[in-house]
Formats: sequence, C-alpha cells, structure tokens
Amino acid sequence: MSNFTILVICTALYLLVCTGIGIYTSRIKVVKASDFFLAGHGLGPIVLSLAMMATVFSAWFILGHQGLTWQVGFPYIAHYAHIPLMAILGLLIFSRQWIVCKKNGYITPSEMYGSYFNSELIRVLVLIIACLYAIPYVALQLRGAGYTFNVLSGGQIDPVKGAIVLGLVVVFYVFMGGLKAAAITDTIQGFLLYIAAAFMGITVVTVILSSGDAGFFATVKGAVAAQGKGYITMPAVGKMWSWPYVLTIALATSGIYTSPSYTMLTMAAKSSRLFRFQAFFVMALAMGIMYYFFSPMIGVGGKAIVTQLKNTDALSLTLIFNHMGPVMFTVTALGILAAMNSTAAGYLANTSSMLARDLYCRYINPEASPQRQVLMGRLMVLVIVFLAIIFSVFVLDYLVLLGTLATAFGLLMLPAIVGICYCPGITKAGVTWGLIGGITAVMLTYFVWRHPLGIHTGGWGFIVNSIVCTVVSTYTEKPSLEMIRKTHGIWDKDIVNKLKARGTADKSIKA
Repeated sequence: MSNFTILVICTALYLLVCTGIGIYTSRIKVVKASDFFLAGHGLGPIVLSLAMMATVFSAWFILGHQGLTWQVGFPYIAHYAHIPLMAILGLLIFSRQWIVCKKNGYITPSEMYGSYFNSELIRVLVLIIACLYAIPYVALQLRGAGYTFNVLSGGQIDPVKGAIVLGLVVVFYVFMGGLKAAAITDTIQGFLLYIAAAFMGITVVTVILSSGDAGFFATVKGAVAAQGKGYITMPAVGKMWSWPYVLTIALATSGIYTSPSYTMLTMAAKSSRLFRFQAFFVMALAMGIMYYFFSPMIGVGGKAIVTQLKNTDALSLTLIFNHMGPVMFTVTALGILAAMNSTAAGYLANTSSMLARDLYCRYINPEASPQRQVLMGRLMVLVIVFLAIIFSVFVLDYLVLLGTLATAFGLLMLPAIVGICYCPGITKAGVTWGLIGGITAVMLTYFVWRHPLGIHTGGWGFIVNSIVCTVVSTYTEKPSLEMIRKTHGIWDKDIVNKLKARGTADKSIKA
C-alpha cells in the first residue's frame, strides 16, 4: 500500500473522529450562553494546557518556522525569544483577567474591556481587532492545509480541494460543539503535533548520519559554513532580520497571548491556578523544547539535506515525502494537519462567539435567549471562514508573514490588559486612541510601507499604540473609583484609599 493511500485512509479516519467529537459535544445541554461559548468554564489542566499549546502551534510553526530557519539561519532562531516572553506574559495576565471575568460574569473580552472602560467604542474596537487577528490566522491554516495535502500526495490532491476538506470538517465540529469541541479535539491534536515535530527531527538526524562518515554535527557545520557569515550573524541595523526586526517580530508574536481570542480561551478555565502549570510546564518547557531543539534541528539540519527550495514553506513536507517510511509519514502528516486544524478551530470558536455576543446580542437582539445566541455563534463560524477564504485568495504572502500580521493586531490589546490588571491610570480615551493609532500603524507598515527602518509591523503597532495610550491617559479622565474598586480591589483592598490619598476626585481619578 502506497504512502498516498495510507495518508488518505488515516486522514479520513482522523477527520471522522473530529466530526464525532462535534456531534457528541453538540448534545451538551445549553442552559447559559457560557455553556457553549466558554465550555461551561470547565476546562481542566490537561485539556486547557494542550488546547492552549495546540492553538499556538499552527501551519506557521510546523511549516513556516522550519522553512525560514533553513533560509535565514540563526538570526531567525533568535526571534524564538517570544517563547519565554509569552510564558512570563501568561503568568502576569492570565490569572488576573480570569478572576475579573469570573467575578463580574463576563463572557467575552469585549464585555470586559467595554465594561471596565465604560465605552461602546472600545467594545467595537476589540471586536474589530479580534476579526483582524482571526481572519488572517484562519486563512493561514487553510492555505497550509491545502499546501500540505498537495505536496504529501505527490500533487494528486489539489491544494484548494485539500483546504476545503479540512475547512469543512473544522467548521462542522466548531459549528456543532463550540469551544468544548475545539478544546477536546485540540487535546488530541496537541499530542499529534508534538510527535510530528519529534519525528521530523529524528528523520533529519537519521538521514544525515546515513549520508556519510562525517557525523551529524560535522555535516551540519559544513552546511552552515557554506552559507557564509550571514547565516550565523545578524545583518546591519535597518535590514530584515537585524536585531531591531528580530526583537519586534518576537514582540509581535507574543501578541498571541494578548489577542481577544486567546483571552476568551483563558476565560474557559476551571480555575485561575491552572495558568502556572501552563506557563511553566507547557509554554516554557514543552514548547521551549519544540522551538529551541526540534525547530533548529529541522531547519538548520535540513540545510545539509535539501540544498534548493522554490518555497521555504516546503522544507518540512519535502523531508517527510522523501525520507520517511509509511508509519512515520502518516503520523507526521496527521500531526501537521492537526496543527492547522487545532489553530483554526480555536480562533473560529472564540471569534464567532464574540461576534454573536458583542454584535448580535449587544446591538441587534439584547433579549436573545441562550439558544438563539448559540445559533448566531454557529452562523458566525460560517461568516469568518468565508472572509478567511477571500483573504487567502488576495494576500499570498508566506505563512510566517501572515502569522506575524495576525499577531501584530493581537499585541495591540496589551495596554488595555495592563490597565485592567495592573494600572488604573490607563484611561478610556487612552485605550481608544491607542487602538486606533495602533491599527493604523499596523496597516500602513504592512500593506503600504512594509517594516520601515527595519522594525517589524507589529513593533510599529505596539510603539504607536503605547505612546498614544500613555500620553492621552496622562491628560484624560481615569476610570471611576467604583470600577477600580470592583476590579483592582480584588487583589489590592486598599487601592481606592491609596488613590484618594493622592488627591483624586470622589467619582473619578483626574490627571
């Protein structure tokens, strides 16, 4: 039996399992809207951690990272600094935002931000950012799935048809089961994608060792040396992959954790204590091994095996197609598809829920029953996929570039998160104008003048957003004392007295 036949059979079985999970979770009775949108606040440590890991992994990691490591070398690996940065960020914000949402009954990030800052415009801006983040990221997964099917089938499966197959299955089980279905499938897929990365690393080592007597490290060293000094050192400031670019792209990538979709995923946790486990053992350890061990092994080691590539996204698939036996080939292929499937599912579930709650329920039908809210959430899944397909047709960048564009929008939420979790001095006007300025900066520095001065578009969005938010917050009215007591008072019982002692007004804190 050929690899192609095995791949088709196993992929069909895998997709049937995902479909079955969607049907199973659809039978869970919806009493409150959060039962569907937040899985009833019932995600435990294993499911939550693997779902969060699988949602971070995507076509971006499994295809894009290895390919650009192969092409760029160690300057690209340096941007993996976002892994410890995200672990620290998770420790600082996840527990606090979970507590705020739990105590106040918020279901979506827009509800949290809009209520705290008392602003309808901020509610809308958060929803816009959620869509600007999710649509490119879902498009990335669909593009990656179609490309994977095409390469691993030896060209026998059209990339568009492959993307449609994956898209239909993801849409079905998210449509049926919401976040619960996405979380359960992500748990399975988290194991699969980890095994896939390990198999690719093992394959690279095996192929190099069997190719001659020089040994693994000597062979890789020779391949790296042949690329010249630029493969191991950063270029001059102002050029792509110089240190400002690497620093800001790492910062932009950490926007995964501050994005509205990820904030909503953390709201589904059973307890705020789970995030310590997730930050240390999943993000720092498990994902650290993936990024700092397997990814360089595949990317740099692949340089000694594959000397020419028309498309850097093809490196992992080339290694799989040419150098793996049937079992490893099938498991690794499923792991790659799982990476894309899990990410698409997570963002579809969360963003569609936000559209249902923050658009339909807020402005169209405030009296909607939980069942009607669920129906609208399901319909919004179809809307997001449709927009992602359109986006993928017109924006044809490599997967890594699509990924960093999406996360650049997610990072824009950081000042607002800091305002809710730590700094009561951040104001409604500051957040509003900061988000508007940040969105504008990201758009201009990606689509008009890409990465000016060698700073990644996510860096420009963050810089503009932070400066505008800080300056405007200095001269505008702060949140009410009542809201500060309700939010910051959770972890600082004397916060209002401290602020009053500084000369604040009774109802609000004025600069």
